[in-house]
Amino acid sequence: ESFTTPTGFNTKKISSLEMTMTTTAKSNSSLQVAIIGAGAAGLATARTLSKRGINVCVFEKENQHVGGVWAYENGTPSKPMYRGLRTNLPREIMAFREKKWGGDGISMSYVTHEEVKDYLNEYSNDFNLKKFISFGSSVKQLTICQSEKNDIQSPYHNTVGTDSWPRVELEWEKDNKMHHRTFDSVCVCNGHYAVPSSPHIPGIEHFKGKIMHSIEYDNPAIFKDQVVLCVGGRASGSDLAREISEHASKVYLSDTSCPMLDNGQPVSLGNVNWVPKTLEIDEESRIQFGGSCAERPNDIDVIIFCSGYDYQFPFINSSSNLELTVTPGERRISPLYEQLWHARYPKSIAFVGLQHSVVPFPFFEFQAEAIANQILSGNDDGDESEYKLPPLQERLDAAERDASS
Repeated sequence: ESFTTPTGFNTKKISSLEMTMTTTAKSNSSLQVAIIGAGAAGLATARTLSKRGINVCVFEKENQHVGGVWAYENGTPSKPMYRGLRTNLPREIMAFREKKWGGDGISMSYVTHEEVKDYLNEYSNDFNLKKFISFGSSVKQLTICQSEKNDIQSPYHNTVGTDSWPRVELEWEKDNKMHHRTFDSVCVCNGHYAVPSSPHIPGIEHFKGKIMHSIEYDNPAIFKDQVVLCVGGRASGSDLAREISEHASKVYLSDTSCPMLDNGQPVSLGNVNWVPKTLEIDEESRIQFGGSCAERPNDIDVIIFCSGYDYQFPFINSSSNLELTVTPGERRISPLYEQLWHARYPKSIAFVGLQHSVVPFPFFEFQAEAIANQILSGNDDGDESEYKLPPLQERLDAAERDASS
């Protein structure tokens, strides 16, 4: 069966390539690809590329474990995972294509973060992925190589090291020492849950209570008998409101998608009040909500911003020789083609897992297959592969439209 994913990857084409991966593996052993991050995206990319015969090196800043954001650490206020989290997708559809998960009709489909971490660890063991991982390695700098470093000879000298496919140098810290190495391509898989994003609320300086972001949240019991406002009604906001409501005296869930209020009264379920967007805070610390909401509480003890995260690539900067713009608060990165490849250097650098509201693990696999197709397809100018991307200007134009939409 053939179907097309949200970014246009055709699964029939992917399957046909998997059938020939044994012969492909013998002929691509000289390609060197770095993968930044050993979370779900990094593991899927390492598996997909390595089975196509591509040499991969995975850089993971943590010392001992895979799993990225799913590796919960008790009492760590700088990581988004919290003790009571369960997935908001059933594991049966979250699973990688090569490793089934659940479906026995007995165990729960919506699993804990610990179960997800264990699944990812099993996946890495099943396919012997840890041999590719350099643990305790924090990437500090990514640099697109200039022409002198692109003159290195390799079986791919007709394509790698050209203006359209420059090599990429990485510098990383491991065991308090700096290291560097040049790769043919780099896949950035460092996730998108590192930098908290909080909207500006006019008058926030008047608020007399505590202000925090959901990244700091872990234990709902600390809100016992308090009045809490959760700003943001998507997955984290609704889940935190539910957990906190078991301990707090009242919870307001402020959500831009809140339906029209009846006579200005919030939609209530137990001690949770569903209210529209938080508009402002007055000098008396009174909260004003949108949508003609009549309730304007001034007894709120804690505001929790459940407003997501901004992308961060600390190893890409003005010294990287790479045009890349990250717009805070808007989840926009440019210039990217199909929100996957750098539009100018699609064979040199790709970003896996940027998308929100997807089924992540199998989606990472599709993205990794697309990346493998590109770096194995040869020269941009002479290749006639069915996987060939549009010409440079078309990619740049598409990236600009995407960034401005």
